[in-house]
Amino acid sequence: MLVRLMFRVLPWLLFATLTACGSEPVAGAGSAAPVEAPIDGDTTAAATSEDVRALGQGLVGAHECNRCHDGTGLDPAPAGKRCVGCHLDIAEGRFDAPAAALADWKPHVTELRYAPSLSVAGSFVKPEWIERYLLAPHDLRPYLRPGMPRLDLDERGARAIAAYFGARAAPTAKPTLAGDSARGRALFTTKTCATCHRFSGAGTPEPSALTTATATRDRMLAPDLRFARARLFAARVPAYIRDPLSVKPDAAMPKLTMSEQEAADLGAFVLEAPLTPVAEAAKPPRLPLLDRPVRYDEVAEKVLHKICWHCHSQPDFARGDGGPGNTGGFGFKPRLLDLASYESLSAGYLDRTGERTSLFSPGPGGEPVLLEVLLARQKEERGDTAEVRGMPLGFPSMSPEAIQLVETWISQGHPR
Repeated sequence: MLVRLMFRVLPWLLFATLTACGSEPVAGAGSAAPVEAPIDGDTTAAATSEDVRALGQGLVGAHECNRCHDGTGLDPAPAGKRCVGCHLDIAEGRFDAPAAALADWKPHVTELRYAPSLSVAGSFVKPEWIERYLLAPHDLRPYLRPGMPRLDLDERGARAIAAYFGARAAPTAKPTLAGDSARGRALFTTKTCATCHRFSGAGTPEPSALTTATATRDRMLAPDLRFARARLFAARVPAYIRDPLSVKPDAAMPKLTMSEQEAADLGAFVLEAPLTPVAEAAKPPRLPLLDRPVRYDEVAEKVLHKICWHCHSQPDFARGDGGPGNTGGFGFKPRLLDLASYESLSAGYLDRTGERTSLFSPGPGGEPVLLEVLLARQKEERGDTAEVRGMPLGFPSMSPEAIQLVETWISQGHPR
């Protein structure tokens, strides 16, 4: 069982960083304080652009963006805090640990090895899009798990982070040839763009199976091109298509052989192709309560110790770091929610007022908090950012069967 594996390996691995995101048991719209916040007062306070960018830099540091992302403008995270980097080192056998431990860990980091670099955030990716995305993350990279978590940011904080990245001046793009979208559509197939990219609503084929590790990485980092026209500075798109490294020095996208005209045609297709509406994700069913007894050990094995404990772990086994949902991190204040045992779970968490609160008490929506955060994650995946922050943070929602198990257990008095 995963929990036993974690107890074996945690002396070598800071397992609390096994998610590339932070978490919090219940959330409002507050903003975590930056390391040095140069702006005080309410969210409408006037400030110079320099002040706003300084606030954004502080927030990027306070939210520890460098633990997952390169290109933040901050110093690299310490070795023990390099979430995604550590996972990749484990997967490729470079992590400094006994061979037997590496073999045990490797299957558990397959989806946690990559995160996009932020090196062109603000210079190729539009700052206004960054602001919106921070406030309401969505599934931008359909083959990458986990996704961007919804951090503890208000509009002021998201705007400041976007301004910090926006200070990176975009080089003036050279004049490009006029592109033809129809020719670009044909090139999308002949240049094998669909190997990695989904283009929702454009009528392009779905990517086929991959065979190599490099190709798998490239696909995992490839965004859905549906968002390119809102997300990217259009003038730089043809140059990126023709030679990705000329725009983004650490680009994962390979350089394909093509002419300047072909790049312009592909760019026109990506930016101008008519898009059909994407069907809204179906609301997962809420299954009826089980008609059998459910006890803690089953809930722990199938839910709490499968994903949740990554952010709400036992600090005694993780060099004092209990994860962002326990001892704090990624911009989240300590909530002291430890899911290591029945007793620690029953102790609850600290709410925003600092009061110890039960996970089984009603949340803002009237459901027990533990259940409400699982249901909230389903809503977030459909574009509803409710007051409660959905869990698991940055990961796909729990299955209806897992939620059914939790709800049944709670309805039975959450027995030991």
